Amino acid sequence: MFFVQFPLIAQENKVSADDSLRYYLNEAYDYNSDANFVKSVQLGRKLLEKAYAQNDSSYIAEAYYLLGYNDETVQDYKGAEEKYFKALQIVEKLKDTTFIIDIYNELGNLYSLEDRDFEKSENYYTQGLELSKQLNLPVISFYVNLTWNYLEQDKLNKAKEYIPYLEEYIQENNKNTDENTTINRANINFVLGWYYGKKGETELGIDYLNQSISIAVANNLLEETSEAYKQKAKLLKTNGEYEEAYDNLENHVRYYGKLLNEKILQKLQSEEVKYEVNEYERALATSQKEKELAKSVAESKNKLNILFIILLAILIISVAVIYRAYQNKKQLNKDLNETNEALIKAKKDAEIAAETKASFISNISHELRTPLHGVVGITSLLLAEKNISENNKELLRSLKFSGDYLLGLISNVLLMSKIDNKKIKVKPEPTNLSRLFDNIKSAINFSANQNNAIVNFIIEDNVPPKVILDGKMVSEILINLIENATKFAKNGNVEVTLQKIKSEANIEDLMLRFIVKDDGIGIPEDKKEDIFQKFSQITVDKSGMDGGTGIGLSIVKSLLLQLGSNIHLESEEGKGSTFYFDLLVKLPSKKDGVVVEADKVIDKYVDKKILLVEDNAINKMVIEKFLSPYNFKVETVVDGNEGFKVLKERKYDIVLLDINIPSMNGYELAKKARELGLKTPIIAVTASELSEIKDKVYAAGMNDILIKPFQKEKLIKKIGKHLN
Repeated sequence: MFFVQFPLIAQENKVSADDSLRYYLNEAYDYNSDANFVKSVQLGRKLLEKAYAQNDSSYIAEAYYLLGYNDETVQDYKGAEEKYFKALQIVEKLKDTTFIIDIYNELGNLYSLEDRDFEKSENYYTQGLELSKQLNLPVISFYVNLTWNYLEQDKLNKAKEYIPYLEEYIQENNKNTDENTTINRANINFVLGWYYGKKGETELGIDYLNQSISIAVANNLLEETSEAYKQKAKLLKTNGEYEEAYDNLENHVRYYGKLLNEKILQKLQSEEVKYEVNEYERALATSQKEKELAKSVAESKNKLNILFIILLAILIISVAVIYRAYQNKKQLNKDLNETNEALIKAKKDAEIAAETKASFISNISHELRTPLHGVVGITSLLLAEKNISENNKELLRSLKFSGDYLLGLISNVLLMSKIDNKKIKVKPEPTNLSRLFDNIKSAINFSANQNNAIVNFIIEDNVPPKVILDGKMVSEILINLIENATKFAKNGNVEVTLQKIKSEANIEDLMLRFIVKDDGIGIPEDKKEDIFQKFSQITVDKSGMDGGTGIGLSIVKSLLLQLGSNIHLESEEGKGSTFYFDLLVKLPSKKDGVVVEADKVIDKYVDKKILLVEDNAINKMVIEKFLSPYNFKVETVVDGNEGFKVLKERKYDIVLLDINIPSMNGYELAKKARELGLKTPIIAVTASELSEIKDKVYAAGMNDILIKPFQKEKLIKKIGKHLN
């Protein structure tokens, strides 16, 4: 058994210390890599002595880590444990997190090898994994080691968590011929073969083991080849293929013999280290035991032969552990660093792309909203005229619907962009549920008429009249659901129901269920998940149904997640569909105040003076027409410099200020006006997205915001709010 080791990350970060200390450290690691453990320990002790003399905590920790690493290599696990903990105590005070990760990995290896204390081993591996993720350091070594631990314990469910990461690594590096990556693939294929073999998927396990053998044989990796043949022999035996299992077992023995011949001298040398790395008391005790053993062996030739066989077996196992640990430490370093750099670059590229997309959507929506304000406004004015024929009014209603539809589409795209960029915030406030349903009824009226669908709204008797929730977000959700239902239920019925399903222990908390049910064509079983994906549409030829943009239900699902809820669907082809969701709401208390009723229509504002700063001729005409019935005195200017000039010379009751105007934009004009001491209310009139300009508007000293396009009632209500 062997485990993946880190390539000693901490020592690479050393940037300032005495040259002699650095020399001893580097030389000691070089001797360790060459399997000259005695020399490595001698230099490690020299390093420790000099580091204490210079009071250099970093190098004291490095020396203890090095000596512990040598102890672990020659299987002196108690000595290794003691030295690792001494190093850990120092680096925790220094807050050297990368060094802490190294030590956690080695302690995890140690407890698995020493007394198979897998609980302690898992604890250190898990801590190291979390720290590595926080620092964006490579984590594949921890995935391999944790998986190995769980396979040793037959905990397949826990091992399963890391299998996708190992398979992904194999897929991404399948054609990489780099030496470290090649060794890495051989070992990970072995772990995957071991896992699937234990799981009972024998053929898949054998496939992975064959890949491991192929890579290992091609690259003369003796230990990897030997282990893979042994594991494959077990699976073939389980599969009843005894002859082939025997052949693979022979291959295992053959490669194991080659490995033993290659590493026997290194192991014999490593035995000397046991006398160099422990305290004198332990050394004396060991020496005494060896003398007694030698005396006992001399008494009988048979006893000597038995002892030789035992020592040889121990030697073989030790060489396997040492060799695999060394190879894993060497092979993973370069590949893991490259993977980390690629992930960082991909993350940065994704962030830039997301920001570019959001900026584009915002800019294009502004350019579309400005002319739409003219289209919707002029259409509304013409519909109010009495001398227009009914045929022409029908055309105008269609035109207004098209404008409203485009505006709704732009709003949905903007909303989807804000959801993607996590800019949506829930704003609960006291809400009149009956009024909420009335507003929704008006919003979906044209869609219902277009599809010849009857929409009924029902609020059950036990539902309180007012609750605290985000009315705008709930309206957006219900409008999308209802308009979707009218498309599925052309010439049919849609029923929108609000019911109370339970009250919480707190008397102010209750759960409401919103239900949208239609008797339309229904949704096929295999499409129920797809319809909530972005740009997904259902095409049912016999229905003649218009698929729409495919973003409405995606928005519904995303908004409900923001509200802590989820959308549910029950449907059967030919029998209609039912969408519903549950919301936990609160009842308004006295401190929440009274829900504000809609402002009464303002009849007259005789002699009230309004300054309109607007450069777009169509938008200017629409606003002037909206204001004409109310006896306002409206003065219009078309650029910022002229607007600032008249504000200095004359007094107005209110200012309607477009943001994007020539010569001086609205922000600059408002700021300069406030610097002069002007107190007149200023309402920003713009086609920009509210969330993008809100802070800048108020920072410039403006009092309110009106987003184009808007209805006449909304304009008058805004003006009335500040005049009254």
